[in-house]
Formats: sequence, C-alpha cells, structure tokens
Amino acid sequence: MRVLRIAVVSDTHGHLGAVQKVLGAAGPFDMLLHAGDHYQDGLRLGQALGIAVKAVVGNCDLGVAGPEEELLRVWDRRILLTHGHRYRVKRTMKLLQYRALQVGADVVIFGHTHLPVKLLDGGTLFLNPGSPVWPEGRDRRRTWATLDLGAQCRVEMLTVEPPADEHEN
Repeated sequence: MRVLRIAVVSDTHGHLGAVQKVLGAAGPFDMLLHAGDHYQDGLRLGQALGIAVKAVVGNCDLGVAGPEEELLRVWDRRILLTHGHRYRVKRTMKLLQYRALQVGADVVIFGHTHLPVKLLDGGTLFLNPGSPVWPEGRDRRRTWATLDLGAQCRVEMLTVEPPADEHEN
C-alpha cells in the first residue's frame, strides 16, 4: 500500500520564513494540514509548496472567512481538523474527545496550546504539532509534525531552528 505523507502545522501566526524553508527541505508532501492561527498561512504554505492544503481558522483569525473545523476523508481514515479553542483544549481534552467520538474520527489534529501532543486514546490518534514559531512548555521547542498514512498511522514530531537574526530577550 502506498503511503500518503502529510505535513501538519499549527499556530504559525504570520511567520512563515523558517517554516516554509523547513517544509520545503523535508518534502515532498502529498498534503498540508494547518490547524489554525493564521488560516491564510496554511493557504500560502500550500501554494508555495505546490501541494493540496486544508486549513481552519483559530481564535486569532478574527473576521477571517474560513471553516472552524473540517472532517476529512483521507483514504479509509476520518480526520478531524480543528484549532481546538472551541473545545477548551488548554484546560482539558474531554470536549475534543467527545467531538472525535461524535464524528467517528480516527485522527484528530488540533492546535491552540502551542504544545506538541501525540496521544492514542481509545483507538483515536490526537495530534497537536505545537508551534513552529511561538513554542510553549519547558523545553520551548519550535515544532511541527509529519503524518504518514498507510496500513498504519505514523507520526514524527520535528523541530524548526529559529532564524539566525532572531534575538531572545
């Protein structure tokens, strides 16, 4: 069975330089999924890489016309793509888990927390790629992910090096 290779990104917040460079070097990809904050970033990245893209709006996409969530059918898998703020993922995963059950999702991709998460719960894979530009958590890594769909799902969390001209305060 052929493997479908998907780049998964969230919370880019308008900063695409390093992200585009890393995705271009790690490709080729069959598809890009962008889990919000900033919706237009997903569209721009997909266009720059010449691949299909699905993106959703996040809490920082005020006034932006775009879907709040997408339920995708990719081969034999149902993928729920959402930013996660409407499910209060910074406090609990319960609402998102309920939504996954409600729509029969095999994979749930979300963002909002800026923290990378890879969790298998009751047969459903929950994946948050973190943020490649504004990391959170103890180790403060700038992250994104790849999702390979074939006979099984395979996830790899990857890091983005900060631009050389960036100065930390």
